[in-house]
Amino acid sequence: MVNSTSQVEKAIKRRRHMPNTLVKIDNAEYAIFTKESVVDCNSVIKKTIKEIVSFLKSKQLACKTEMPIGIVEKLREAVIASPVVENNIKEMLNA
Repeated sequence: MVNSTSQVEKAIKRRRHMPNTLVKIDNAEYAIFTKESVVDCNSVIKKTIKEIVSFLKSKQLACKTEMPIGIVEKLREAVIASPVVENNIKEMLNA
């Protein structure tokens, strides 16, 4: 999992040396987002299916509409480009 933030400029400044690991998403691309947001693909959170189901049951996580494949591909490419993401995660994304 990766997280998004609407503090776009702050995220860009923080990762200015790794711009290819950030993915900007706006409302026109994904209607769930009410503001332009950015995903920092250097920060991957590993969760098991069991953990995700638990979060869903406890309402700490909610299902949203399916993200367009174009955005998913950008996220995948940005995670793979990250110099800080573990290689085993990158290998899973390349499979």
